[in-house]
Amino acid sequence: MVWKWLAPTEIYFGRNAVKENGEVFKGLGKKALVVTGKGGSARRNGSLEDVLVVLESFSIKWKVFDKVEPNPSVSTVRTGAEIARELGADFVVGIGGGSPMDAAKAVAVLAINDLSDEDLFAVKFDRALPVAAVPTTAGTGSEVTPYSILTWPEIENKKNLASSIIFPQVAFLDPGYTEGLPFDITADTAVDAFSHAFESYFTVRANPLSDAVAREAMRILGPELAALAREEIPSYEQREKLLYGSLLAGLAISQTGTSIPHAVGYCFTYFKGVPHGRANGMVLPCYAEFNWEKTGHPKLQEAFDVSSFDSLEEFSLVIKKLVGRPPECSAEEREKFLSIFSQARGIANNLVKPTEEELAVMLHKVLENGPKG
Repeated sequence: MVWKWLAPTEIYFGRNAVKENGEVFKGLGKKALVVTGKGGSARRNGSLEDVLVVLESFSIKWKVFDKVEPNPSVSTVRTGAEIARELGADFVVGIGGGSPMDAAKAVAVLAINDLSDEDLFAVKFDRALPVAAVPTTAGTGSEVTPYSILTWPEIENKKNLASSIIFPQVAFLDPGYTEGLPFDITADTAVDAFSHAFESYFTVRANPLSDAVAREAMRILGPELAALAREEIPSYEQREKLLYGSLLAGLAISQTGTSIPHAVGYCFTYFKGVPHGRANGMVLPCYAEFNWEKTGHPKLQEAFDVSSFDSLEEFSLVIKKLVGRPPECSAEEREKFLSIFSQARGIANNLVKPTEEELAVMLHKVLENGPKG
């Protein structure tokens, strides 16, 4: 048995994580670019104010870049990087869901590296500014991963920038920042987190430690998905579980990456505007069915058991209730999607690599909202 593990992010978890551990920012530098979303949620939930107050208290100069859109584009992070250079920033703070945190990582690279888009994604760099991450949704786990997922119009898709250099140096997880999230965003991000753990468990890169972390994430998140499917409004304690489960799932994929649901879901997000976590969820039931039929691997039943689902059918019903109907797609769109995601690296990361014909069947079932529960 040979495997490796690298998870260098220092983690602070709990209410008031930023305010009670603000001295950590002192070790990152004297000028910070604070990257957050254009929707203003970081202002509404108090996370941005908490970070700025702490930076002020330690005489750290700062500037806010609040132009990050959902599924951030390469052009947006280039704009942020230019602002970071003008400021002379020596670290970056990413506040928000996965989009601002992913953008912050890319900004940290481009602020000190002159790179073409191709060289950026090819990881032709060996340094980046330190990043502090403050998640305000419980879904992406980006605060502990070496990934930055960016929209790249040149390929008409999202693309993964992956490098150990962009692991955040520190992460502050305060469940209180998630308390005001609308129900649909809570559900979408919870599905995203579960998808990370579930996919990680069936990758070819899985190892004993990633499996243990993924199982624990599924144990925590499975019952919370079922509660959300019953349209229960999460309590603070449940939001704490969701954020912790998301963190664990992020740690799992930081080692293993993701696979088929993410590869297929990116097309739904890029072309049809489906939120990322919801897009993954639309693929999960058919993905699980495919793995079950092709391998019969005992890990599938283990995943259902630990997640408190009795069967594939119950799992499918819960996920479908949370994510709703898939988008309408023409025959031409289906053909285009297949041509794009069949070439994605994540397809080969699954326990068994599907053929293009099998992927076409899976896409058909997804868009017909199957398998039937």
